[in-house]
Amino acid sequence: MTSSRKEKANTKVEQETCRSCKRIEWVTFVMPRKLHSFIYSKRNLFIAIIVAVIVYFLASGQPEMVRRVVATFAFAAGCWVLEVFPLPITGLMIPVVLSLLGVFSPSEAFAPFSNSIIFLMIGGLVLGQAIKKHGLDKWIGYNLIAYSKGKIDRLIILTMSVTAFLSMWMSNTVAIAVILPVALSILTAIPPELVNLRKKMLLGISLSTSLGGMAMLTGSTPAMIAAALLGQGSGFGFVQWAYYGVPVSLSSLVIAFMILKKMFPSPKLTLNLDEVLKQKKQTEGFNSSQKKVITIFLGTIVLWFLGGQIETMLGMAASISSAAIVSIIAVLVMFGLNLLDLRDLQAIPWELVFLVGGGLLLGEAMIASGAAGQISGTLFALNSVVPAFVLPIVFALISLVLTNFISNSATGAMLIPIAIETSRLLGITPVPLVMAVSLSAIIAFITPVGVPSTALVYSTGRVSKGELIKAGVIIAIPTLIISLLAVWFLPAPQVLFSP
Repeated sequence: MTSSRKEKANTKVEQETCRSCKRIEWVTFVMPRKLHSFIYSKRNLFIAIIVAVIVYFLASGQPEMVRRVVATFAFAAGCWVLEVFPLPITGLMIPVVLSLLGVFSPSEAFAPFSNSIIFLMIGGLVLGQAIKKHGLDKWIGYNLIAYSKGKIDRLIILTMSVTAFLSMWMSNTVAIAVILPVALSILTAIPPELVNLRKKMLLGISLSTSLGGMAMLTGSTPAMIAAALLGQGSGFGFVQWAYYGVPVSLSSLVIAFMILKKMFPSPKLTLNLDEVLKQKKQTEGFNSSQKKVITIFLGTIVLWFLGGQIETMLGMAASISSAAIVSIIAVLVMFGLNLLDLRDLQAIPWELVFLVGGGLLLGEAMIASGAAGQISGTLFALNSVVPAFVLPIVFALISLVLTNFISNSATGAMLIPIAIETSRLLGITPVPLVMAVSLSAIIAFITPVGVPSTALVYSTGRVSKGELIKAGVIIAIPTLIISLLAVWFLPAPQVLFSP
C-alpha cells in the first residue's frame, strides 16, 4: 500500500471511530546529550584544515590579520558543516585558534563568553529548569486537554501557542525539553487511531519552538548573536527585536496551524475527557514553590522589557545589559528561595554557552579585522547591478539554506557580521539586513539538523523524515516571505534605534 493510500486509510479510520480519552501516563523523557551522531572524523578534520589553508593563500592580497581571520572563519565553517566535532566544541575552539594566531590576546578572545547576552541566555536556561523541576509542565499538560474541551483543532492550537510562548523566553533546546514530555504524555491518553492528531501535535511543537523563538530576543541563538553584535553602539535591545519579531512570529504561527490542519485532516468530533479531568482535579491548585516560580518567571519577563525603556528614559542607549542584570537577579532569587540547587544545574545544556560565545567572537573578529568588510565589498558590487531590495532576499535565502544543514547558531555567527558590514558600505542602518538574516536563520525546522527541537521530535519515531521535510518546506516559504515583508514595511521608529 502506498503512503498516500495509508494516509487516506488512517483518515477514514479517524472518521469512523472514536473512543474516550484514557488517563494520562506521564512519560519520563531524558534529554539526550547527543542530538546528532557527531563522529570525530580525521578525514573531515583534514578537509577543514585544507580549506582553511587554501582560503588563507587565496587572500594573499589582504592584510595579514584579515587572512588569519578568514582562514579561521573557513575552518570553523568546515567543522560546522562537516560535523567534525560537536557544534559547541567548535565554538570553544574559535577563541583558542584566534589566540594562537595572534588575532586576539587570550583575555580578548574569551571576553565574549562574559558578554551580556550570555547571562541573558543563562537566565532563560535556569527559568526553564525551574518550570520542569516544580511540576509546572504537568499543570500545562492537564490544562491543555481541559481547555481544549475535547476539540482536536483547539488542542493543537493550544499546544502550539503554549510551546511558542515558552520558546519566546528560553532557547528552543530548553523549551522542547519542557514541552515534549508533556505532548508525549498527552498522546498516551488520546485514542491510538487518531494518527493525524499525533502527527499534527508533534510537528506543531517542532515548528512552534522555532516560530515562537522569533518573537523575543531570548528565544533563539541567532537573535542573541544579532543583538550582541548590533548592540555595540546601535542601541539595539529587547523592545527593538520584538518590534520585528512579534508580528512575524504570530503571523507565521497562524499560517503553520492552517497548513498542518490541511496536511493532516482530523475528524470533527469531541473527545470524552472524563478520565483526564478526574486526574486534573487531583492536582488542582499551586503549591508555594510553584507560585514562587511563576511570580519570578512573569516578573523577569516584565523587567526584561522595562529595562531597556528605563535606559532610554535615563538618556542611555537601549541595550541588553539591563536584561542580563535582570536574568542574574532571577537566578540568584531562585537559589536564594531554594527553588533550585546545584544538582539542577547539571540538567541545563551549558554547551549552548560555548556555541554562542564562540559565534560572538567569530563575528567580532570578522568585523574588527576588516574580513567581513572584504566579503561585503563583493556584495556591494552586486548591489550596483541589481535592485536594492534583492540584497535582503539573497542574504535571507543563503541563511535559510545554511541553517537547515548546519546549526542556526553557526549560520548566524557566519552571516550576521557580513550583513552588518554590507549595510555600512551601503550607508544604511544595519538593523533591517541583520533582521532578515537572523529571522531566516531561525527557520531551521526543515531538517533534523538545524535545531535540537526538530531533531528531538524526529527522534520520537512518530513522524517520518518525509513528513517532517514536506511540512517544513511548505511552512518555511510563507515564513520567509513574512520575514522579508516585515523588514521592508516595518521600519522601526527612530526613537527605538537611536543611540
